[in-house]
Amino acid sequence: MDISIDRSGKTPAYRQVYLQIRKDIESGSLKAGDKLPKIRDLAHDLGIARNTVEAAYKQLSIEGYAFGKRGTGYIVEELNLSILDACRASENADDDPRSSRDARPRREPLGNSFGCTYVFSYGNRTSDKLPISTLKTLIDRTLSQEDLTEAASYIDPYGLPDLRRQFSSHLHKTRDIVCSYEQVILQPGTQAALHKIVSVFRHDKRPIALENPGYNAARKVFEERAEAITPIPVSKGQDAFIDALRASNAKLVFLTPSKQFPLGFIMPLSTRLKVIEWARETDAYIIEDDYCYEFRYNSQPVPSLRSLDPDHVIYLGTMSKVFTPAIRISFIVLPKKLQRHWDASSRFDFCSLPWLSQKTLALFMASDAWRRYVRTTVAMYKKRHDLLVKSIEREMGDKVTVMGVDAGLHLLLGDNEGRDQNELINLARENDVRVYGTSGFWAEESHPMRNFVLIGYSGIQDELIPAGISKLAHAWY
Repeated sequence: MDISIDRSGKTPAYRQVYLQIRKDIESGSLKAGDKLPKIRDLAHDLGIARNTVEAAYKQLSIEGYAFGKRGTGYIVEELNLSILDACRASENADDDPRSSRDARPRREPLGNSFGCTYVFSYGNRTSDKLPISTLKTLIDRTLSQEDLTEAASYIDPYGLPDLRRQFSSHLHKTRDIVCSYEQVILQPGTQAALHKIVSVFRHDKRPIALENPGYNAARKVFEERAEAITPIPVSKGQDAFIDALRASNAKLVFLTPSKQFPLGFIMPLSTRLKVIEWARETDAYIIEDDYCYEFRYNSQPVPSLRSLDPDHVIYLGTMSKVFTPAIRISFIVLPKKLQRHWDASSRFDFCSLPWLSQKTLALFMASDAWRRYVRTTVAMYKKRHDLLVKSIEREMGDKVTVMGVDAGLHLLLGDNEGRDQNELINLARENDVRVYGTSGFWAEESHPMRNFVLIGYSGIQDELIPAGISKLAHAWY
């Protein structure tokens, strides 16, 4: 294995190590079962710190390229690399004549705060870090343009081209997604996007599959619009998930692979490749909801499914988490071969998003202020995440089980005594604390996680978190 470090480049050393090993695994130079060099040895050979190599190995493990084994070190995972090869060959084949022209609010379980002081809601955010001054400046600049023809006209039904170009550029830089702006379709929220996607597939009578448990607002859309839906269990292991998917005869499957909602785990690379293999073999499509990929606190974001297979993945993104749900802007990235079908079903569509919102957001995303804002927002949520996890450990210890840490904007908290979530919610409410149930995410009334509640941290101020968890511990124990 030949690894070198470019000390003059901008890419961090750990990421250089990670990328080179990943390339060796994907090319077959490193095979399943091969041992990676010991952390100490590789660090010595490259002249870098051990924790730099450890960070690279950890990222490979998170993404499913390797796994750690006590006493042995890190070992290359068994992967179906032929699927990756086929996807990349397909990506490089440009058969779409249009491409030459251009080189969730999401209804999370917000519920009612019931007048509680300590509200651990998911979906809302605090307003103190919103870039109000920057937005005022950009709105003024937008309305001060000499040519306001756009503001007095019907705009492109797929959304303002300026903003779609920004999303295309942003996705290329952050998610390794290569697409033209014409493949980017703006929608007023994730549910609206799902309604539109289902309408494009209305002539295909096969069912729609979705994770169970999963995003309940997506299930509601599919129940209303689809011929049938098939829940696919995600809590019984990856093999059971793939077996159920293969047996579903589905035309679409809705997934949250970067942070499964609500359980919080990352879909392993081996499973991602099997899902892609299923889609290719059955002429089906994957709807990838990448709803909060920005928020990984102790590792880099994992690659998107769309970056692995651009032909069979319909990518969904939203501004609700990184910016604000009030702006009501989500977006779809279409596979090229769906473009004509989408065009045919959209002949009489109008863009329902306000021109001013789109233009202002486009200017914001094109500026350095946007990158600073995203860094500040991620740091804010990491601080709250760490504060919440430490408070739970301090106040409740081994009395509870915590799921979904290190990413996203919520975690699940389970009572190890096995009490039902309704009892836990009521006890919390009686003590001025609001937490939320998880039963609505399951397709069935009876499920194995009735002792878990959802605790969000995007909508609560930092200083309220320790006191809120202390009161919750007092209420429960």
